[in-house]
Amino acid sequence: MRTNDARVERPRGFTLPEMLTVMAVTSLLMGALWHVGVKAVVVANRARVATELRNLSEAVENFAQQFGDYPPDFHDPVAARRFVRAMFPKCPERNYPNLSGQSPATALYFWLAGPKGRGFSANPANPFDDGPRRIGPFIDFAADRLRPTCSGGVQYLPPGGAGSPYVYFRGGLHGYDGNRGWPPVHPYRFSKDNSWINADTFQIIAPGDDGRFGGGHHYPSGSDYDEANHDDISNFSGGSTLRQAMPAESGRQSAATSNEDG
Repeated sequence: MRTNDARVERPRGFTLPEMLTVMAVTSLLMGALWHVGVKAVVVANRARVATELRNLSEAVENFAQQFGDYPPDFHDPVAARRFVRAMFPKCPERNYPNLSGQSPATALYFWLAGPKGRGFSANPANPFDDGPRRIGPFIDFAADRLRPTCSGGVQYLPPGGAGSPYVYFRGGLHGYDGNRGWPPVHPYRFSKDNSWINADTFQIIAPGDDGRFGGGHHYPSGSDYDEANHDDISNFSGGSTLRQAMPAESGRQSAATSNEDG
């Protein structure tokens, strides 16, 4: 009796070159998906910042309707005390909170939420007490993005909760070009004539994806922008980053010297 010596072929595994090819393709696909995911997060976060800037601006407008003027940005403590005196003429100065410890980075929370986060008391003799009748707050701040400072103020961080806070500048202070203290940021001027943007109202600036403010301040040309300026967003840039708001020619020149994806 003859036996059938035909051999049954066993499944063949991957060869080393095949495995390396599969790993390389998988890595490329994962990298592409990661890039798409990161880009989607950046776009969504910028949209949240733009929406919050509109809400903060509306809150400042409501404050101005309530008290007759836009609040100061604390670059000048004397001017801030003068403003409080006009807001609350029946309040003696002994009842004033500490205004010297504030800055353009703490101005939004101080004026829109009140010194203690509960708005202002309706008591004309002491609007800074804890009376039950309140004026404001003018906006609900996200508690997890509030950052107390060592000088007694409170900063408000953009969505993401890292890096620099929102900064508020009151318009009309034409001799004022820089923030005292941290974070270092300038109010913006029109590149065509060096005049203040929103000279009669205010500027609110968010630091963008990198959590940093840039050193330049001429809008929209960006003639003095550094890389950190490009992803900043403001209440005067229409919800766009400062790079996206640049004229086409300036944008092409900027793209040649920056890797930031505006």
